[in-house]
Amino acid sequence: MAARGHDEADAAHWAEVFLPELTAAQLASLRRAGFELPKLQHLARTKYGRSLVVSVLVCFTDAYPQAAAAADIARAGEANRMITSRSAGEFEKALQAHGLSSAPAGAVPAQRAPQASERGPGGYPTTATRWWLGWFLVVLLALASLTLLAGVDVGFGVVLGAVWLIAGYALVVRRTVFGRTPVPARVRRSYLWASVALVIGAVGASNAWLIALGSQGVGRVDSESQLTGSHGTRYSQCSVVQPDGNTVDLRATGACPKPDGAPVTMVYVPGDAGSVWRPALGTKGDLEPLAGLWGVGTLVGCGLLVRAARR
Repeated sequence: MAARGHDEADAAHWAEVFLPELTAAQLASLRRAGFELPKLQHLARTKYGRSLVVSVLVCFTDAYPQAAAAADIARAGEANRMITSRSAGEFEKALQAHGLSSAPAGAVPAQRAPQASERGPGGYPTTATRWWLGWFLVVLLALASLTLLAGVDVGFGVVLGAVWLIAGYALVVRRTVFGRTPVPARVRRSYLWASVALVIGAVGASNAWLIALGSQGVGRVDSESQLTGSHGTRYSQCSVVQPDGNTVDLRATGACPKPDGAPVTMVYVPGDAGSVWRPALGTKGDLEPLAGLWGVGTLVGCGLLVRAARR
């Protein structure tokens, strides 16, 4: 009974403040916009509330002859927040149904959200082609630097590979794969650990290449040289004569293990004079631990990148 009395008082006050009597069609229009008459009547009991109600009627009914101005739309939005449960997006749709918009004049309209057919795996705003092409590019260039280049020069390959993994995340994963939307934490974690595994594994890339392409044989020590590095540091470099007769610097710097002319076991690539693959002292078995590290690091790294791409 008390609630009914309040409603009657609100209705009476509506008339007292010269708010118009609404037709059935106008009431239906208000309901479609999310406004209920009893709540509007209660809102109109204050001077400020009445100004909001007038703006609601201007925007969503023909109770007033004037067209809705920007101030009316703003006040109607305030009324929507105060007495309805509708979101700002739903209110905007109601405005658009009446040919109105809360966007400022001259504002650039928001870009249309990509449709489902335009979204890549996981619903992100990119095509499936760009999604998989982006991940393929990341994996391809990571392997090119951390396996191929690191096989020739481990320092250069590791540094270049690390730089690419950082740049690939910023330029390819964030922009091409995820279309500048936030990258999920699970993908960031997978990418980080994949990068760590690939970089650590690259340390053994040259051993893996020598095992795969090289032969084991007995050559001899040629000579030891004292050289100056790019930073002015002095270091020793040992050269050997391979079993195929080519004289080549060893892959690693340091003193020769034996006197000049002494026989040494090495793994070398026949026919290569050291222009690409330099020999390493020891047997293929000696090279296997680091080669295994390369294999495990590469498999784990690529697996984590595939896992990130399948999310």
